[in-house]
Amino acid sequence: MAVIAAPARPATELQDRVVKRAEVVGVWAVDCVCAQRTNTDWAAELLGDVEHRHEHATLEGDGYHLDSFAVERVAAQRGTAYVRLVCAVSVRPARLSPTLAARTLRGMLDELMLTPARAKATCARLIDVAIVPAI
Repeated sequence: MAVIAAPARPATELQDRVVKRAEVVGVWAVDCVCAQRTNTDWAAELLGDVEHRHEHATLEGDGYHLDSFAVERVAAQRGTAYVRLVCAVSVRPARLSPTLAARTLRGMLDELMLTPARAKATCARLIDVAIVPAI
C-alpha cells in the first residue's frame, strides 16, 4: 500500500495563524474624585492609554486586540475607590516583536498593557492583576 504525503504548510504560515486568548482582571485604587467623574475614559485612567492605542489595536497590525473591556466599581474607603478592570484580549505572537513573542502569554500582556500603566502618572494605582489564559 502506497503512502501519500500531503503537502505541508510552511511553519511561518502556521505560526502566523496562532491566536492566544486571555482574560485580564486587575484591581486599581482610584482617587474618589476621579472615580465620580462622569464620562471617565477608563482606558486612559487605568492603563495610561491617552493615545487610545489599545482601543485601535488589531491582530494584524499590532499583534493584539481587546475583545471586551469593562470597569466595575468594587468599594470605596477613605477617599479611595477600588475598581476592577476585566478585559478579554487576543494575541497573535507572530505579529509581535521577536523578543516579545518569545515570552509567555502573561509576559506579553504585561509588557503590552500593564508596564505602561505602571510607568505613567495617572489618578489610578494598580493594586493587583491576574492574567488567565482562556481555553
